[in-house]
Amino acid sequence: MKPRNSKPRNSKRGRESKVPRLRPRRRGQGDIEPTTPKSYTLPFAALLEIRRLAGEYGSQGRALQVGVELLIRMRKLPAVGAVDSDTLVRMTYKLTPRTIRLIDGLASTHYDNAGQVISACLKTLSMKKIN
Repeated sequence: MKPRNSKPRNSKRGRESKVPRLRPRRRGQGDIEPTTPKSYTLPFAALLEIRRLAGEYGSQGRALQVGVELLIRMRKLPAVGAVDSDTLVRMTYKLTPRTIRLIDGLASTHYDNAGQVISACLKTLSMKKIN
């Protein structure tokens, strides 16, 4: 006879693992974080360039995401000149949180503002050879 306090061999408690349960993914759900709307003040020429590149990358937010990822991996960042304040426009893009963090980080360390970072991203997307 078995003692009452012993666990049966095939019980679920005996097979419990330390691996956390993951939420099931739904159809069409990717591995990237959800996008967040973020507004930036940028030059009008940059706005037109983003719209032109959107067809190539699928969306304006994705074009910015690719540009920022290329920009942070460059050894020498492209120089961006000052812009006339009359040509600045405010635009909202749906970006991943990582892209927003990278733009804010570059704006505070290497460039004066987020508009210059976006202009630099567009320069990297138009480069033939990236170092």
